[in-house]
Amino acid sequence: MLRLALADLWHERVLFLCSALGCAAVLAPLIVLFGLRQGVVAGLRAELLEDPRAREIVSVVNRTLEPALFERLAADPRIAFVVPRTRALSATIVLENPERQGNGIRVELLPTAQDDPVLPGLSVLDQDELVLSATALQRLGLSVGDRVMASVARSRGREREVLTLPMRVGGVAPLAAAARDAAFATVPVLLLAEDFLDGTAPADARPASEAEARRRPFAGFRLHAARLEDVPALDREFRLAGIEVASRAEAVAGLLRLDRNLALLFVAIAGAGGAGYLVSLGVGLWAQVERKRRDLALLSLLGLKRRALLAMPLIQAAAVALAGAALAFGIAAAVATVLNRAFAGTVTGDRPVCLLNAFMAAGAAGVTLAGALVASLLAGLRAAAVAPAEGLAEG
Repeated sequence: MLRLALADLWHERVLFLCSALGCAAVLAPLIVLFGLRQGVVAGLRAELLEDPRAREIVSVVNRTLEPALFERLAADPRIAFVVPRTRALSATIVLENPERQGNGIRVELLPTAQDDPVLPGLSVLDQDELVLSATALQRLGLSVGDRVMASVARSRGREREVLTLPMRVGGVAPLAAAARDAAFATVPVLLLAEDFLDGTAPADARPASEAEARRRPFAGFRLHAARLEDVPALDREFRLAGIEVASRAEAVAGLLRLDRNLALLFVAIAGAGGAGYLVSLGVGLWAQVERKRRDLALLSLLGLKRRALLAMPLIQAAAVALAGAALAFGIAAAVATVLNRAFAGTVTGDRPVCLLNAFMAAGAAGVTLAGALVASLLAGLRAAAVAPAEGLAEG
């Protein structure tokens, strides 16, 4: 039956070609639209994911946050990383190159911990180590592994006291993590600087252990969501709880809305265009069955079973669908090449604006094939219902 169905298509190859072209005319724009959605949204999502600050949420108002809150945040599956921070006014420190005494610079002191997303590849940071921004490292004339003197000064009456900590450069922060002069340190170092400025720590004090430091209240936090989709929800929950935060929630929410809107647009266009083509394909196959009723009746009279007659329109519809899908993907690939060259570097950086791959080709062929088989089912049932006597009657 397969050979007979394909031979019939070859006999009427002009009609077959027209049907395949009709399928490609409907399917090619849908593939291009889907490729545009994948390229644009994937490009924007990749840009956000490459930015270590995209999933970051930082509290902006000093509060008294108990250790229990940080335990709950660390246990939340939506949060991949959380580190407490001290008051902003106490989170500054003066760094000095021991070989260039008298040329110290004031930098922002930022908390960090193991697996910090803004410091990829950073191992466990010791308490006597700092990760400096590229600008601070350059101004100090230091390299990774060099010694650096960190100091915090306070005034008590007429006396000026200085807390001095011998530190070492443990790494360089990426430009996206700190564009200005900054130093990342462990939480005990930040707490020591805060306690010294508050007058509760002497000038010869040294950082406490990490476990001891985490048992104290903190003024704020810095956390990173596990997924981009979690950023808007976490931002909203913190604000409802009365904790003011800064995040990229609006940008992330805009990207998610764009993704949903493009998906809705694709479904609407695909549904309208695909339904129209499948109806026309089914009607065309029905018309062919009606036109070939005498031939089908003779085949039935010669012993061809009803299920074979049923399969004939289905096989022909599958051949039309596969040929149309292959032609449509070829056309879409050519259009995608033109679009990617025309919009190179303007929408999604160096990424393609229209993204097509083999999985899309297989998916398009599969969906088209399934739709064609459904559309041809009524024609197949009509072919199977042709009585053998009709061939004799019309003979």
